[in-house]
Amino acid sequence: MTKLLVGLAHTEQEAIILLNNLGREGIEEKHMGAVAKEHLDLEMISEQTGLPKPLKGSGTDGALGALKGILAGLGKRMHQTAAIGTVVRRLAGNEIGTETDDLILTLTEAGITEEDACYYEDWLLQGHILIFVECSEEQAERVKRILLF
Repeated sequence: MTKLLVGLAHTEQEAIILLNNLGREGIEEKHMGAVAKEHLDLEMISEQTGLPKPLKGSGTDGALGALKGILAGLGKRMHQTAAIGTVVRRLAGNEIGTETDDLILTLTEAGITEEDACYYEDWLLQGHILIFVECSEEQAERVKRILLF
């Protein structure tokens, strides 16, 4: 059975260390990823870990993207997530903050408790980074030790 584990990184440097350690432990690139509020945070992580370039998600394009630009101009900035890695592709472009439950719903659909999902959203709003790993039961204990570094 596959498990989805989440690690918390305060900085880009911590995220790079965690992802590189996971890779050295044998976790394939397609089974790990990172999510952050700021797109720039993930650019450096992508470059230093070999993970794909950040995705912003479809929510940032088209008419909805234009509406978000207008709201930002009015001082109602909507925060969104950016993501790197196949395992977190669905998290790219999720809105975060007090007026939305976009990210929380996506995380709970993935099997994360609502309480944890709310905590993870707060973590992102503080400018930190989430590391996600999809792994087997056998790998889970080794992955947990790395994520708790």
